[in-house]
Amino acid sequence: MKYLAVVGLMFFSLVVFAQDGTSHIELQNQGNDALRENNFAEALELYEAALAVWPEDEEVNSAMIFNMATCARRSDNHEKALEYYQKSVDLGYRADFSTFYVATALNNLERHDEMEEVLLQALVDFRSSSVFGHMRRLLTNYYLRQGAEPYNRASQILATAQDADPSEFDEITARANVEFEKAKPWFEKVIEIDPDNSNAQASLREINTRLN
Repeated sequence: MKYLAVVGLMFFSLVVFAQDGTSHIELQNQGNDALRENNFAEALELYEAALAVWPEDEEVNSAMIFNMATCARRSDNHEKALEYYQKSVDLGYRADFSTFYVATALNNLERHDEMEEVLLQALVDFRSSSVFGHMRRLLTNYYLRQGAEPYNRASQILATAQDADPSEFDEITARANVEFEKAKPWFEKVIEIDPDNSNAQASLREINTRLN
């Protein structure tokens, strides 16, 4: 009920803005002022009010859409950040940064398959971008986390051999190797996009030694 009340209040605010005769330019400028003061939630509300009364025959200000996305991101509103950064991409505004933040929002929403798809294409499209390294790091960190889960399970299984009967060693090793096999593709993905990644290199050396 509290959530519905907040949504209702925001909708009412937008209606008031639209009905009091304030132009979309005035609302946009007020949003800019709020953004400069780091009042991100207020700025987003003003920008959305501007968008609600934006003339149909006038092209939407793409910089404002990017600002809306930034306000949503800084307010930890990942759904709206994704919506507006994607709109910014569609408008061709700062496509490299907008795409990176689309991926960031997808990561925050735990939509990792979509994030991976976006980033893999971005690493092709924006190789010369100043945000390329951030894109690659976001993807490699995801791969490393995914690989670390079965890798750590394998290590824990091997640790049980210390107190096990020698007759159990083969079975323990086999179970550990199953987990190493699961981990290996994730570290290989890291190497494909970041060949010098020391964490992935070290993990793969250990895995290959164990499996061989």
